[in-house]
Amino acid sequence: MNNKKFYNQLAKKLPDWQAQGWIDHVGAQAILQDTRTSIHKPHKLSIILGILGVMLLAAGSISFFAANWQGMSKLLKLSLLLSSMISAYLVSAYCFSSNINLLKPRYPAMGQAFLLLGVLLFGNNIMLIAQIYHIDSHYPNGVLLWACGALLTAVLMRSEIVMITANLLALLWSGMEIFDFQQDHWQWLIFLSVSTYFVLRYDFKIASHFTIVSFFIWALFNMDSFSDYFHPIYLVQLYLLVGISLFLTAKFLILCQIRIDFNEKLSFYALCFSLIFLYILSFPDFDFSVAKASTTQYSWLLINLGLTGLIAILVVVNLKMHKKALVVYQIMGILWLSALLVTLLVNIYYFHEQHDVIVVFINVLILLLVVWLIYSGLAEHNRFYVNAAFVVFSITLISRYFDTFWSLMSHSLFFISGGLLLIVGGYWLERKRRQLSLQLITGALSFLCLTRGK
Repeated sequence: MNNKKFYNQLAKKLPDWQAQGWIDHVGAQAILQDTRTSIHKPHKLSIILGILGVMLLAAGSISFFAANWQGMSKLLKLSLLLSSMISAYLVSAYCFSSNINLLKPRYPAMGQAFLLLGVLLFGNNIMLIAQIYHIDSHYPNGVLLWACGALLTAVLMRSEIVMITANLLALLWSGMEIFDFQQDHWQWLIFLSVSTYFVLRYDFKIASHFTIVSFFIWALFNMDSFSDYFHPIYLVQLYLLVGISLFLTAKFLILCQIRIDFNEKLSFYALCFSLIFLYILSFPDFDFSVAKASTTQYSWLLINLGLTGLIAILVVVNLKMHKKALVVYQIMGILWLSALLVTLLVNIYYFHEQHDVIVVFINVLILLLVVWLIYSGLAEHNRFYVNAAFVVFSITLISRYFDTFWSLMSHSLFFISGGLLLIVGGYWLERKRRQLSLQLITGALSFLCLTRGK
């Protein structure tokens, strides 16, 4: 149904509903205001189609210049490059301009799309102008200039789409510096800090995901350069400890009622990041080649102790902010984390001699973590914890089956028994997952009803 037509029909019906006592005047006005706002909210399909159209226009523009580049003069090249970019921004400005009758932007979805087109053409112009005047310099700087222009546009126009583009371009810039020039590219963190500030200020929901994920991708980009300083086992433990630190930091900020939505996303991705590296530590045949590592055992011990101390401090401040008596699953979580930190410290000294024992401890800790995630998920009404527990358990079980029984069984028996195990186990796990999810939803609804009753 047309949104405006629905609004008019709703405006006619509400007085009748008020007369029958179904709704009061305040509620009726709130409904009208909410519906009036939704009329001018751009539809997701419009934005998606607009972005696809922009991509095709940008590709067509690049193809045109590539096909006719040699036959054009410098003045014509510059004129076409600048006029195409300015035209995109002017069309965007028209789409964002207010309609006199409604005092709302005319076509906000198309405005976002043409704004993105202007940013893409800006990057295209940087590269082509550098080619016209044979500018031979550090080429990642061109991508940096493009990313800064996109960030400035996103800030001035409050455009979430362009903010996402700016973050992707900045990640591309950092990737070029890391992989092509073998740099420890800390400068990217400055760009991330600025973009994160405006993402929080403008409350960009989708861009906040990209901002957080880009940090973890950047950390993975730097694994090769960090291997110059850290032995592989130290590097994996470093990433695990950083992930745990970020998870606890996010939980602390949530308890402090600071940017709850953003920090819930940060805790989600930090937990996923930590689980990945905990899973890597569970392999008995981990590659222990010293490669280029230059950090000594004692230097890494100090780093490990520093991160362990930071995690301990974060646990303490979280407990102080909690202001309630700890329940069983929270106490077990603290004990589990303490056991993990001790295991990681012991692993620094004994991974060469007693690595198999350490791996057994890691796998036991993973199984205990699965149980803890299920109980904490049910207690906190968090479906992600429950689902993550089943995913971690399934992946770990399959991995241990392959790396343990491959050499102990004939290959035919290995595949047959493995297939049966996967079928039966998959059915059982999915059934249990659904039961727990239903239990979690039922508990959340009961809690909501009790809260409403009070």
